[in-house]
Amino acid sequence: MVLGGNMITKIKTMLDISKKQALENPQASYSLAKEAFALACENDLEIEKANAYYCMAYSCRVMSDYSNGLIYALKALDIFNGHNDLSGILKVRNIIGIVYFYYSDYKSSLENFMIAIEILEKIKDPRLESSVLNNIGEIHRVAEDFEKALDYYKRALEISFENHLEMNIAVIYMNIGQIYYLQKEYVKALVQMINCEEYSKRSNDIITHGEVQTKLGRLMLAQGDYEKAREHYLSALKHFNKVNNRFYMVELLMDFAQLDMAMKLNPKPHLMEALDYAIENNLGSKISEIYKQLIAYHEANDDYKKAFDYFKLYHQKEREIEASNLSMKLELISVEFSYYKEKNEKEQNKLLSEKLKHEVSESKKELQEIKLENEKLIEVSIIDELTQIYNRRGITQMLSQKTSVKGPLMDLVFIIDIDYFKLYNDTWGHVKGDTCLQQITEQLKHLKYEDYFIGRYGGEEFLCYMKVKDKDEAMEIGLKIKESVSSLNLYYDTPKGQRSITVSIGGCIDRMANENLNRYIEEADKCLYQAKSAGRNRVIIA
Repeated sequence: MVLGGNMITKIKTMLDISKKQALENPQASYSLAKEAFALACENDLEIEKANAYYCMAYSCRVMSDYSNGLIYALKALDIFNGHNDLSGILKVRNIIGIVYFYYSDYKSSLENFMIAIEILEKIKDPRLESSVLNNIGEIHRVAEDFEKALDYYKRALEISFENHLEMNIAVIYMNIGQIYYLQKEYVKALVQMINCEEYSKRSNDIITHGEVQTKLGRLMLAQGDYEKAREHYLSALKHFNKVNNRFYMVELLMDFAQLDMAMKLNPKPHLMEALDYAIENNLGSKISEIYKQLIAYHEANDDYKKAFDYFKLYHQKEREIEASNLSMKLELISVEFSYYKEKNEKEQNKLLSEKLKHEVSESKKELQEIKLENEKLIEVSIIDELTQIYNRRGITQMLSQKTSVKGPLMDLVFIIDIDYFKLYNDTWGHVKGDTCLQQITEQLKHLKYEDYFIGRYGGEEFLCYMKVKDKDEAMEIGLKIKESVSSLNLYYDTPKGQRSITVSIGGCIDRMANENLNRYIEEADKCLYQAKSAGRNRVIIA
C-alpha cells in the first residue's frame, strides 16, 4: 500500500504525465487524471483532488468538451478557494477564461484573466503569467484591436525570454506573426513565423511546429510562391501525422485545396478528404467552411447545380451550428447557476436554473431535428446523380463500413471498366452514352452477393464490393458480372463492323484492413490495366 507522501508523489506524477500528453492524446490524458482523482478521493487528499479536477478540465478543453471542462474547473476552484491556494486558483482562473473564450463570451473570459493577473501580483509564476497575457492578447486579436493584442503578446514574450520558456516563446511568436499576416505585412509576419519555427524545434513541440509550417505555407501562398507553400504544407503533414490530430489535419487539407486552386489544379480530392475527416470528428465549423470552398470551386467551373447542392448543405450546417452554439451557451449558463445554487440556495437561482434547463432541452430538440435533416442532405451528396448509385465519396464510406466487419469470409473489390466506351459515345452521342451507363448500372446494382454494393468510381468505371470464400468464387462472380453486361447487347460501330459492349474487370481479394483501403483499390486497378492490356473483355484478380 502507498501511504502519505508517497501517495501524493504518485498522484502528482500521474497528473504531470496527464498534462504533458493532453495536446497529443487528450482522451488518455483525461483517463489518467480520472484515475489520479480516484486515488485522491480514496486517501482524502483535497488538494490532489483539485489538481486532478484541473487536469480533467484541461483535457476536456482540448477535446472541445467545454461544459464538462467548466464543471471540473469550478469544482477545482472551490477546493483551492477553501484552502486559499493561490497557485491553484491562478491556473483554474486561466482555464475558466479559456473556456469562456471558446464560448465567445469574451467579457467573462477577460474577467477571469484579470483576476489571474491580480493573483500574479501576489505570487510569482512566470509560465502562467506569460500564458495569461498571451490569452488576453488573443481576446484583443479576435476583437481586431491589433495594437492592444500586440502589446499583450510582447509583454508575454518578454517574460518568456526572461524565464527561458521556449514553448511559450514559440506560440507567442506565431500569434504575433498571425497579426502581421492579417494586416498583410508579410515580411514582418515571416520574421515572426521563422522565430516560432526555431523555438518549436528547440522545445520539440510537434503541434506548434506543425501549426507554424501551415501558417508559413499560407504566407508563401499569399505571396505567390506556390512551391515553397507546398513544401511547408508537406512538412506540416509530416508533423500532424505523428500526433494524429484530425482538427489540424482538416485545416491543412483545406490549405492544400487553396493551393490547388491557385495553381489551377483540381482542389476537390483534398476538400473531400477534409470533409470526411471533419464529418467523422464532428467539426461543425470546418464542415461549413469546406462546403463554402466547394461552392466556390463549382461556381468557378460553371457547375451551378453542384454549387447549389453544396449551398443547401452549407445552409443546413450553418443552422445546425447556430442551434449548437445556442445549446452550448445555455449549458454554460446552466452549469454556472447550478454551481452557484449549491453555494447559495436562493429561490431566484432555483427558478432560473429550472428555466435554463427547459431552454436547453428545447434547444437540443431543435438541434436534433436539424441534424436529422442534415443527414438526409449528406446522403444525397454521396449518390451519383446520373446512375443513382454511390459516388466516389459514398464508395469510400461504404468500404470503410463493410471492411470493418470481420468474419470467416474475405473482402473482394472489383473495378469494372466499359471497353471502348468512347466508340459507343462516338456512334450514338453522349445522351445515349449516359443511357448506356444507366442500363449497365441497373444490370449490376441488383446482383445478390454477400454484403454487395456498387458505385460509380468515375467516368465509365464502376467499383463493386462483396464478401467471398476464396479466389475461385471471386473469379466465378467476376465472369458472371462480365457476361451479365454482355447480355445487354448494347452495340456500337467500329471500323470492323458492329460490336457489343463488354467490360474488363480487375479485382483484389484479401482480408482488408480499414486503414489501407487505397492499397487494395490500387491492386484492383493494376489488375484492370492487365485485363485491358491482354485484350479486354476479361477478368484478372490479384
